[in-house]
Amino acid sequence: MAKDRPEDPDKRKAMRHFAGEAADLATRFIPGSRLVQNFDPTLFEKLYEQGTGSGRAPSGIVDMHGRRFFRPPGAIHESKFLDTCSRCNKCVQACPEHVIHAAREGEGPPAGTPVLRPNHAACTLCGDCMTACPTGALKPTPVGEIRIGIAVVQPDTCLGYQGKYCLACREACPLEPNAIRFEGSQPRVDSRICTGCGLCVHDCPTKPHSILVLPRPPRPAK
Repeated sequence: MAKDRPEDPDKRKAMRHFAGEAADLATRFIPGSRLVQNFDPTLFEKLYEQGTGSGRAPSGIVDMHGRRFFRPPGAIHESKFLDTCSRCNKCVQACPEHVIHAAREGEGPPAGTPVLRPNHAACTLCGDCMTACPTGALKPTPVGEIRIGIAVVQPDTCLGYQGKYCLACREACPLEPNAIRFEGSQPRVDSRICTGCGLCVHDCPTKPHSILVLPRPPRPAK
């Protein structure tokens, strides 16, 4: 959707270039990167793709950040976030796409704290919110290490799983290497690269969308 993208094409191009360089560095040239360490390629398949194939998160899942909802990029673990965030709304004001909002009473997150809904409005990974945060609740984080959530394909409705030609999700991904690869006509999300920004969601042509951002589960304990 056009409203979910920067209006200035040059800004979009620059963001894509920066994001790609960061992801490439984080996933290829830093052997000790935490993006690659202890990577379990079957983790997301076990959680989201087996069974019904609905792609829904398991009931009651608490994500790798200790929450059941999405915070803006760079948000520290929830156990520290609530003590660190001043509810100043500077990240809300700084967001050029207006996709960060202050939680309302009864919404789930503590009222006044910043939340993101990537399935409703995509984050373009510009980093302005992290720069604006005065307390460290949003920690400046390289694009390749941002983990808002994880994109998960819904095979029941995805055109590729029906053998039809569609590259919309891959073309929407701002990262290079791309977080979405294909096996035949079927898209696969690389969990080592995906940031959970939601740009793929909004370019998916099916209604409802056949790719969604879901909570990124913590790695299983060794």
